[in-house]
Amino acid sequence: MSRRVLVTGAAGTVGNYVIPLAEAAGYRVIANDLTAKGVQQPVRGEVRAGDLRDAAFVRSLVAGCDAVIHTAALLDVGATPRALHEVNTEVVRTLFAASRAAGVQRFVQVSTSMIYAPGQAGALTEDARVAPRGEHGASKLAAEEALRAHGDGPTAWTILRPAPLYGRRGRHFAAALLAVGPVMRLVTPVLPRPSGGPTATLVHAEDVARAAVFVLDRPEAAYEVYNVADEDALTLGDRVAETIRAYGLPMVPSGTLPRPVLDRVARLFVRRGAYQAADSVALGAWKLVVMRHGLKPALRVRLDREALTLLYDDLVIDAQKLRALGWVPRYPRFAEGWRQVLRWYQAERWVPRYA
Repeated sequence: MSRRVLVTGAAGTVGNYVIPLAEAAGYRVIANDLTAKGVQQPVRGEVRAGDLRDAAFVRSLVAGCDAVIHTAALLDVGATPRALHEVNTEVVRTLFAASRAAGVQRFVQVSTSMIYAPGQAGALTEDARVAPRGEHGASKLAAEEALRAHGDGPTAWTILRPAPLYGRRGRHFAAALLAVGPVMRLVTPVLPRPSGGPTATLVHAEDVARAAVFVLDRPEAAYEVYNVADEDALTLGDRVAETIRAYGLPMVPSGTLPRPVLDRVARLFVRRGAYQAADSVALGAWKLVVMRHGLKPALRVRLDREALTLLYDDLVIDAQKLRALGWVPRYPRFAEGWRQVLRWYQAERWVPRYA
C-alpha cells in the first residue's frame, strides 16, 4: 500500500508543485487548503478542504498519514501580528501535536530564510544568526522553535528555509518584482537598465517542493534544518533588468544603483507613515496597469516591509548542506526559471504581454 502524505497549502505557490512530485515519489497525497478551489486533484489521493485552525479537523486530517509536508502559511503583508502568529505559529503547534498522536513518521516544515538577521556578510549557512525582520519572520521563527522543543521525538521533523521564492500563483515578493517594468512603462517607452545594489539568491517554488519531497525519505534529514536556494547570487539591479528583459521591453543603461541611497530609501519606507503612503502609490499604479491591459485583478501588488530590507541588505543563502545529501535545484539560474514563471503569469493574464 502506498504511503500517505498530507500536503497543506495545496493551492499555494509551493504546495501546488508538491502534489505531482509526491505522487511521482510513490505517495498517496491528501491535499489540504481552506477550500478546494485551485487545488490539483491527486491521481491516487483526495482533496480535503478545511481550516487548520480547527483542532478537531486537524486531528481527522492527519489520521492514517505517514508524513506531512506543511507549506500553508499566511503571507499577507497587511495581516496583523495576531493573525500571523495564529496561522504561522499556532497552526504548526496544533498540526505537529496531532501528527505525533496519529503516529506520523515525518513532518516537513517550510519556513523562510528571511529570519536570518540583516547585516551578516557572505553566504549564510544554517548556523547564521537569526533575528526576525518583522512580524511574519517572528511568526515563522516561533514555529521553528516549537518544533525544536520536541527534540528527537517519535515524529521526525525537518525544517526548510527557502530563499525568497518565486513561482506560478505567487502573489507576494515575486509579484512586486514583476510589477516594476509595467509600472515604469506607464511613463516611458524605454526603461532604464539598472545594475548593482544588494546581492541575493532566490529559489523557484518547484525547487522548494522538490526539497520537501526529497528529505522525506532521508533518515539523515531527521531533526535537521536546511537552506534551499538557487545558485545565482545576483544584484538587485541585475534582477530588475532581467525582469524587464523577459518582458521584451527596451532598456538603456542607467548606471549602478547606489547602496547608500537604497539604504536611506528603504529605512524611510519601513516607517509606518511613509510605508502606507508608498504602498498606496504602488497599489494605484498597478490598478492603472490592470485597466490599461485588461488584466485579471489577481495580483494585489503591495510593498512588503520585510522584503524592503533587501534594498540595502545582502541575502545570499548557502544551500550546500542540502546539496551534500544529493539534492540539486532544477532551476539553478534565475533567468531560466523566472522567464518560465513570467509566461505562466502572462498566460493567466495576471501581467501584461508586450509586442
